Amino acid sequence: MDKILLFLNSAYLGLGSFFSFYVAPTLFRVLQKEQAGSVVERVFPVYFSLGLVVSVITLLIGLKLGRLIFLLALVNAVLHAFHLFYILPTAHNLKPVDYGAFMKWHGISMGVNLLSLLTTLVLCIVLIKR
Repeated sequence: MDKILLFLNSAYLGLGSFFSFYVAPTLFRVLQKEQAGSVVERVFPVYFSLGLVVSVITLLIGLKLGRLIFLLALVNAVLHAFHLFYILPTAHNLKPVDYGAFMKWHGISMGVNLLSLLTTLVLCIVLIKR
């Protein structure tokens, strides 16, 4: 079970890091802001849903593997659910009416995403050391 969880979480960590630190910035550098935003708006729900699924699988299996793995997975599941069901809809609704508030939520989104990636990294390190 450890290896399955390590595979799932490291794959998500790689995907998330690649998207967050390369793909999204490149889209905004190459495309017009509105076009890049349209692409990213379509990717984010899938990206955070995938993170939530990986977190829930890790949470369920983590019950048998120890408290630390369980707690890290729980933190990640909460972060992904918060992102998917609160941050994304809030930012989406604010974008056309209050761009300044949208940018505030964009910053919160970036922070929560980074926290989730760091939590996933710690989880992978814990799984490697088992």
